[in-house]
Amino acid sequence: MNVAVVGIGRIGLPVATGIAARGHSVVGCDIDERRVAMVNRGENPIPDEAGLGELLAEVVRAGNLRATTSTAAAVAEASTVLFAVAVDVDRDGHADLTSLLAACDAVASGMQAGTLCIFDTTLPVGTTRSVLARRLEQRGMVEGRDFEVAFSPERLLMGRVIEDLTKYPKVVGGLTPEAGRRAAAFFREVLGGEVMELPSAEAAELSKLAEGAYRDLNIALANELAQVADVHHVDIADVLRAANSQPYSHIHVPGTGVGGHCIPVYPQFLMQGEGPSSLSARGRHVNDEMPAYAVRRIAEVSGPLEGKRVLVLGLTFRPDVAVVAHTNASDLLRELEAAGVIVEGHDPLLSAAGIEALGFSPARSPEQGYDVAIVHANHRAYRDLNWSNVAPLIVDARNALNRSEIEGRGLRYLGIGRPVTPAR
Repeated sequence: MNVAVVGIGRIGLPVATGIAARGHSVVGCDIDERRVAMVNRGENPIPDEAGLGELLAEVVRAGNLRATTSTAAAVAEASTVLFAVAVDVDRDGHADLTSLLAACDAVASGMQAGTLCIFDTTLPVGTTRSVLARRLEQRGMVEGRDFEVAFSPERLLMGRVIEDLTKYPKVVGGLTPEAGRRAAAFFREVLGGEVMELPSAEAAELSKLAEGAYRDLNIALANELAQVADVHHVDIADVLRAANSQPYSHIHVPGTGVGGHCIPVYPQFLMQGEGPSSLSARGRHVNDEMPAYAVRRIAEVSGPLEGKRVLVLGLTFRPDVAVVAHTNASDLLRELEAAGVIVEGHDPLLSAAGIEALGFSPARSPEQGYDVAIVHANHRAYRDLNWSNVAPLIVDARNALNRSEIEGRGLRYLGIGRPVTPAR
């Protein structure tokens, strides 16, 4: 099968590689000339994506995967086009379709009759039918007659995309029954995993937003419970261990908000569409307020923050993945600076320029002599850090550290919803 994957970024490239690994002919299309050149040399542009490097080199060497900036030409030879172009939100909280619409224009200029187009990018409900399919018709072909369109959301975690490709059912929904049938058959063939076909693209679009909204609201609940725990001087870790021992309770871990391309974004797609969204809006508000809450808690423990030196460790949105989209580290920086703090940032996955791009002054090396250290993303590289030299107060922004290890070094520990170690 000839497949064109439009957008070979953090999701598209591993997906294209996984399809090619099953013997299919795949062309990855992208506007980034450097990335295209690297892929054609068999070099991995996403080094923190587990398992991708070796597999990519193998499929390029076998001739099953190549990359190009000529999207129209690649699409002209493909029976199926898979869109993996990221969609973020604009300043008003609405889906920014600019890049995806440009991709549609490029595909429309090369698409042949009979092509199946599948959108693998999370979208507001109704966007596939009312916006994207119409954009593909601009050259005169008609959706449902000359070509088919389906929606199938990615259900993958950055850093383990290859592993996740067949871990969960692939959800699909077509704009027509034929589109749904063809999309389901496509994924069964190119991935080999379970496929769940829904009656429409709108049902599939909403299913993905439901996943994201659930996680965001669940974390918001955990964050509210953590604040209650702080009022009553109890440890939220004990509370959640007890609550989640009941099989119907699956409360997540509290922290300083939610970052990344997905969870902070998808509830806003619900909020911009038709239907009620007050609950999603409330969850966003609770999670967005957590960096400010964390800084207030630090001030309660350590006294006035003005003039103190604070180090933020781990600036990416989660551990061991070099992605900074919507990272709460930036929100922590804003709140700390508003309190008069002297802030420096450290992240082994980012260059000094990358750290500065987030607004941080890069930490000096070795990282020591601070009043407070906030661990935002607990990278594996921090396992051997000598915490005793860093700061006397270690703030666990994700409740991810080993508390007893920190306290065993004679330091004070403060988590979200967790009592601070008493002063000695």
